[in-house]
Amino acid sequence: MPRDKSSKRRDRKMLDYKKQPYKRTLAEATFILNPDFARDSALTLHDDDRVIGKYDRAIKKAFDAFGLDLKQPDHWRELLGILADILFGERGKGPKQRWDPETIKQLVSDFDDLRSNHPEVSQMLLFEVLTHTKRRYAGLQAGTLKARYNEGKKRLGTTPRGGRSKAEA
Repeated sequence: MPRDKSSKRRDRKMLDYKKQPYKRTLAEATFILNPDFARDSALTLHDDDRVIGKYDRAIKKAFDAFGLDLKQPDHWRELLGILADILFGERGKGPKQRWDPETIKQLVSDFDDLRSNHPEVSQMLLFEVLTHTKRRYAGLQAGTLKARYNEGKKRLGTTPRGGRSKAEA
């Protein structure tokens, strides 16, 4: 699977940091001697080109991109959370579930049985019933079942209402 430039750059940076861990004894000493000063300097970006930190421009762009104020300490925490979520947060459950022909046939059969017992009930309500009564459809949306049902009916050569498709007539 091709990877984008940002993920390659992230991997490269992480590898660099693992090889050479962050060690700044002067910064640690400053924090021990005067924690308020160390905290304030850590949360300050410099406009002067002579003293701009390694990541000041990138940090400023990130604040601007997310509409945060770098003078607000809680916004620093918010930005850290946003960026951590983007880089390391949990994603969806993975690729969408593949529906094989047997599963679709089973859905068509289940729906048609339910429909024959309750012809007066709307299609969407019946699909909703399937999601709650049949374990195999648990966690799926009624709209997903309807789409797969219509797809199955097309494959079987019938329309969702039970008639023959135009292709077979």
